[in-house]
Amino acid sequence: MVYGCDVCQDVCPWNRGIEKRRSGAALPADAQPVVSLSDWLERDGEDLVAAFDRLYVPKKDARWLRRNALAAAGNAGTPLLGPLLEGHAASDDPMLAETAAWALSRMDARPA
Repeated sequence: MVYGCDVCQDVCPWNRGIEKRRSGAALPADAQPVVSLSDWLERDGEDLVAAFDRLYVPKKDARWLRRNALAAAGNAGTPLLGPLLEGHAASDDPMLAETAAWALSRMDARPA
């Protein structure tokens, strides 16, 4: 989960019908069943918010989506995301820089 806690995921109207998706039913043509962390970390902020405006994004600020992608990268991401994390760790934005540094430390601590 990249956005929202377990309760949010369970009660969000956007997630209704997940049981059908889990049953193997065909996905709609515009479905995005996989979140691309690299996309969330690279994409232009306005484009990112526009693509995910169905989610609650505080003040329509892409920083919050990027912060979540950085946290997910730290928890489950691959070393391929390292250069993107390093770029955000050098950011002038303290929230993104701190989260990226944390994510890098988590990745470094994982066994190879």
